[in-house]
Amino acid sequence: MNLREQMAKDVQSVFFNPNEFAEIHTVTTYTDEKTKSGQKDRKLEMIVEKFTLDGRPIQSADGVSAHNAIVHIDPKVLVYTPRVDQNFYLDYMQYRVMGVSNDTGILKIVLQANGKRP
Repeated sequence: MNLREQMAKDVQSVFFNPNEFAEIHTVTTYTDEKTKSGQKDRKLEMIVEKFTLDGRPIQSADGVSAHNAIVHIDPKVLVYTPRVDQNFYLDYMQYRVMGVSNDTGILKIVLQANGKRP
């Protein structure tokens, strides 16, 4: 097994393992976003970093909303790659996608809250 194959294996078995680093979060998609019809909620394993408006990290807690978030997720699990300026619904909170990159098999999605719930 070469280094690249071992890194891909580690990503799956360690970083996206909910017993190690990953957490289970809900991603909501709509077949028609304007009318919010065709809602589908999926619970996915991912790593989420949350930040306040001034860029300070915050601890995850019920009832605390983050202004900015960075999601690290396996692109095979998410099934689609979001595009910049698209809405992204994470844990029933609506965010705007500010950036997307795929680095070493991990999809990194930079999100910014728009201040209202879906």
